[in-house]
Amino acid sequence: MGFAETLKAKAKETGQQTIQGTSIEGQAKKEATQESFAARLGAVAKATKQKAVSTPPPSGPPVGKSKDLKSLADSLKKAKETRDNERGAMVVDFPVAAVKAWSFSTLKKFENCQWAVKLGKVDKIYVESGEAAQRGTLIHDGCEAWVRGKIPELPADGRTKFDAFAADFAQLREDFRAGKVSLEDDWGIRKDWSPCDWDDEELWGRAKLDGFVMENENSCVIIDYKTGKKFGNEMKHADQGLSYALHAMHRYPELDVFKVEFWYIDEGVKMIRSFNRRQLSMLLLRYHNRAVKLTTTRDFIPSANAHTCRFCEYGCNTNRDGVAYGNGACGFDHYRGLDEAV
Repeated sequence: MGFAETLKAKAKETGQQTIQGTSIEGQAKKEATQESFAARLGAVAKATKQKAVSTPPPSGPPVGKSKDLKSLADSLKKAKETRDNERGAMVVDFPVAAVKAWSFSTLKKFENCQWAVKLGKVDKIYVESGEAAQRGTLIHDGCEAWVRGKIPELPADGRTKFDAFAADFAQLREDFRAGKVSLEDDWGIRKDWSPCDWDDEELWGRAKLDGFVMENENSCVIIDYKTGKKFGNEMKHADQGLSYALHAMHRYPELDVFKVEFWYIDEGVKMIRSFNRRQLSMLLLRYHNRAVKLTTTRDFIPSANAHTCRFCEYGCNTNRDGVAYGNGACGFDHYRGLDEAV
């Protein structure tokens, strides 16, 4: 016996009747409740001397669909103009201060601790590259050389997972030979984001790409090799990808789609972000203002705490083996204060 037949048999045994899934008893209660509610409304209206007003149907011809859409478009356009006016226009005429030009790495360091930027970019305190940075440089250089066809093998070591990118690197090399790829480009921008070279007198921002692929007449792919970890760095790397895409948007006005791929060489995985020109136009002003703050700052404020100072290249914190992460040049170092307190 099916489910429906079982329900009918049960209803017959108990003497219940159903109409479209609602019992007669339940329907009666519902109607009584509605009548009671209507009666209460009528009593209140009578007590307050209110009169019911019926809404007449709209007069005149119905409004056409195309007119509705045009009205909606006009409203959206007006709302956008209002929002843009509230946010303000992008300021491009401003005097730079101690840091004349920004890059993504300098911008992130500035937002993490302004004093670290002063020590590096203003005071010019030398920092020796660590082992991880040196390894990263070797692998980046090796990848470029392989794509150019200068070496027979990719720069693998015991930690790299180039097998996961075998097809990607093969395609990249083929595209390079076809003239679709440029490697290690030095991209510069002026204050109005117009593209320029790094030696331009009006240089305001820098970007250096591991690889740029002209995918077709409408889209491009920006490639960045990573030898560090993906986990915990997703937000930072996504922000870096946005920086690259904003550069590319102004350098290639004919393109509309900008893909950014991060190849995590040690993990064999990718992270891909994609932007279109409309999205980038909406994100430009906020990014621009971040860079303006960096390049117009005259008084750099330290942000000494356990997080910012932990691996700072100017700090004195040490690892388990007692080796310092930095050169100890920062007088505001959080861990220096702890040592002196002990």
